[in-house]
Amino acid sequence: MDFLWREDGLVVETDSFRYHRGRVAFEDDRARDLALREAGLDVIRVADRQLDDEPGRVIDLVTNALRRGLPSA
Repeated sequence: MDFLWREDGLVVETDSFRYHRGRVAFEDDRARDLALREAGLDVIRVADRQLDDEPGRVIDLVTNALRRGLPSA
């Protein structure tokens, strides 16, 4: 896993085409997602290009996921 907020139950996986292309990588990623979800974690998967081209969007996505995990005031 690339990033983990253990107390918030959130994992962010960053994927590049270079290392995540092909059937085996695709299926391995899905198997990892299932295992993480079975462990009670939420998984967000983003492409490295999204990090480069749309960092604000990715930050908003992660921030909103973390906020959803917070108790309401």
